[in-house]
Amino acid sequence: MPKIIILNVGTAHALGDRESSTHPITRSGWRHAWFADQGDILISPVSVDDDFLQYLGGVLGFEPATVTVLSRERIITDDLLLCDELHADLLQLIGRDPLPWQLLPCFWTPGVAELASRLGIGPRDGLNFAAQHGSDLLNRKTHFRQLAAGAGIPLPEGSVVRTSKELADAVERHLPRTGTVIVKQDDGAGGLGNLTLTTGEAAPLPGSRESRQVGEDIPALAAEVWEALADELSHGLVVESYHTSTHQFYLEYSIEEGGIPAFLDSGGIRVRRDDNPASTEFIWVGLDLPAPLPPALAARAMQDAQRLASLIGQIGYRGHLNIDAIATDDAGLVFNEVNARWGGGLVAHSICERLIGMGYADHYVASTVRDMPPTALSTVLEILDAQGLAFSRSSREGVVVLACDPLLINNMECLVVADTRERARQIEGQLRTALATVTWDSDAPEFAGSGA
Repeated sequence: MPKIIILNVGTAHALGDRESSTHPITRSGWRHAWFADQGDILISPVSVDDDFLQYLGGVLGFEPATVTVLSRERIITDDLLLCDELHADLLQLIGRDPLPWQLLPCFWTPGVAELASRLGIGPRDGLNFAAQHGSDLLNRKTHFRQLAAGAGIPLPEGSVVRTSKELADAVERHLPRTGTVIVKQDDGAGGLGNLTLTTGEAAPLPGSRESRQVGEDIPALAAEVWEALADELSHGLVVESYHTSTHQFYLEYSIEEGGIPAFLDSGGIRVRRDDNPASTEFIWVGLDLPAPLPPALAARAMQDAQRLASLIGQIGYRGHLNIDAIATDDAGLVFNEVNARWGGGLVAHSICERLIGMGYADHYVASTVRDMPPTALSTVLEILDAQGLAFSRSSREGVVVLACDPLLINNMECLVVADTRERARQIEGQLRTALATVTWDSDAPEFAGSGA
């Protein structure tokens, strides 16, 4: 069944300038082109270069010329999805008679539900929920705590607050638990809306954009934080005791017809300290699939997450769902977020299934690496060939370029596949060393040599 893949990535809070086609979240649309297959349509916030599509098709084994990319070089909003020009383009591509097309959006928004109705793709279970902004219920931190509490899954000690005074009261109440609390913006992404407040040293912490030290005047500090995080779109803030963790991970599900969740993949979150000592946050390195968890912890996490996913299916949501959790340093397990959208590891999972097969995680591992320096596609492919690092179907290991910004503004992202985590790290290290040999002239990057 051919797909209309809608790259409506990001949120209003995270994106800011909705017209920008150079925003990192917008440019990440390239990585989602890897969902494409023979005859698919991509509705993308940015154009995807022909050479990248040729590379993608060559790795996955289909003719890339059969894929159509529709782009207006702007964020994919509901207004854009429902404009007459785009609608006419889609009708011309899929034909006016009902065809067995499938919609694959990142977010199921009211605009996506209306587009499905206009194109005659359906009927589809869950469209009414999406049409009523149902997905918003699942993408806000305040609602997550409410739903998770109802499902009975373990949460960090915390509160939903709706005023600056409630924020100050919650900080005073929850701070003694660990000496640090995290304050979360209602609708944010990638930790960009989170602040930590601590009685200790204000050092960078995973999941937080900034740490601040708590002084004697908590109400004044709370007023500053409220001003920084709350806005007209906010339904409040979340305050939680902050736990140091041994594992940060997610579990991803697909909820389809009938509301039954199917487990897809899991991943561990990799972060590192910034080389700049003045930085206030950690660098997100990437994801490790499957999540490297002890067996008992993995079983407990899946049991709890399945309960929450089932509740979400019962209230009407259909689509992808990822649930974030941590294992605390005192052997506890707490869940801290849910997102009703594609997870960051879904592309990697999809590629591994297509290249290796179902159940690949029984014998292989994968790592996404987001902090690679901006490099032209032709240059990185030359490096991969010279170093023997390109993914090979025969050896079932190597590197796939997930996203490569032709403007050289944003970091390159790669996928590393191997039979062990140790081997994957070895390949990653070889790639980083080879990229360090790239030299730059005034016009374009060039590969300095094979590095032999």
